[in-house]
Amino acid sequence: MAKAKVTPAPQPAKEDDGTITREEVKAPKAPATPKASDVEKTKSFTAAFKGDAHVAADNWLTERDEEGAAVSLREELRREESDGGGGAVTVTVTYK
Repeated sequence: MAKAKVTPAPQPAKEDDGTITREEVKAPKAPATPKASDVEKTKSFTAAFKGDAHVAADNWLTERDEEGAAVSLREELRREESDGGGGAVTVTVTYK
């Protein structure tokens, strides 16, 4: 006996309802924002004399407690001197 070929039943066509589907877009993760205490900041002091500019920077970096002892308010990373113009000196303090 000969075997008859069997063809699969045709699948009903899906109806197009006009809906547009989109794949979800995954945004790359942005790096975390650093804490303010981890960011280096700068402050400049300009005075007619080099010593006065350094004293102003020292006073800003420290505070005196009730007994008169110096208490550090900020961590100084580096200090640079530059020409402030008109004979003045600018001291720039980088701190955390």
